[in-house]
Amino acid sequence: MFEKFDCKVGADLSEYSTMKIGGKARFLLFPKYEKELVEILEICKREKIRTFILGNGSNVLFDDKGFDGAVICLKHLDKIEVRGSFVKVGAGVNLFALNLALQKLGLSGLEWSYGIPATLGGFLFMNGGCFGHEICEFVKEVYVFDGKKFRTIQNEACGFSYRNSKLQKYVILGAKLHLKREKSEKIEQNMKIFYNKKKESQPLDLPSLGSVFKKVDANPEIHPAKLIDKMGLKGVKIGRAEVSKKHAGFIVNLGGATSEDVLALTSFLEGELKKQGTYVEREIVVLREGQDE
Repeated sequence: MFEKFDCKVGADLSEYSTMKIGGKARFLLFPKYEKELVEILEICKREKIRTFILGNGSNVLFDDKGFDGAVICLKHLDKIEVRGSFVKVGAGVNLFALNLALQKLGLSGLEWSYGIPATLGGFLFMNGGCFGHEICEFVKEVYVFDGKKFRTIQNEACGFSYRNSKLQKYVILGAKLHLKREKSEKIEQNMKIFYNKKKESQPLDLPSLGSVFKKVDANPEIHPAKLIDKMGLKGVKIGRAEVSKKHAGFIVNLGGATSEDVLALTSFLEGELKKQGTYVEREIVVLREGQDE
């Protein structure tokens, strides 16, 4: 069925998530270009095979039981094309590689994202951000496949909001970003500053999925990590999953954690926050057999 494509059968999904957790996928496919992606999606639709589009797996918790469908990884959609101060970037380009490329090109604006283990596609999907910035600030247009045809969606039609967008109903193929000219040395300096800030405050030495919960829209806004810290829940463990001692917004894998460990700890934190009158929304994506949430 997928003989002509780069396909792994029974691939271990834990190798494709920054949390290092997950069972086996029935199929794991790596389309080399957009035409292959469309062919794969058409086959899956015809054969009634469930699909999941994967970037770098930096906010996806895979079930230990695996996934009886096709996980489609877009890492080969990784072209970077420069036209003046505009850069066309494929969805599969990870933010480390993108920042290093932009630094050499003398294009500034995304230094704050250096050190985030995500692909551009995933970052667009959730309108990712940190340090007061969001990717939507730099987007001119986004390229998608809507299940029937390729489309170009202008920024204002993307429906970007805090950790959300209207792009989630499409397969994101890439985007055109608007940046500004700057000396490469200055860009490199900024990248180091932002990376060091992450290193000082986040548990980069342990597998995680980044922030577990979104901040709560209130006046003033509520940061769940601060409440979790205030409640003294840093270091709380269920199985081999732990609330990071370094940053209370992260759940880390101490080695050998299961998806059930992580979900149980996530639910425990939600319950404790609810007792404080705070209702939170998860930032992580949980892919379970029969559903994703």
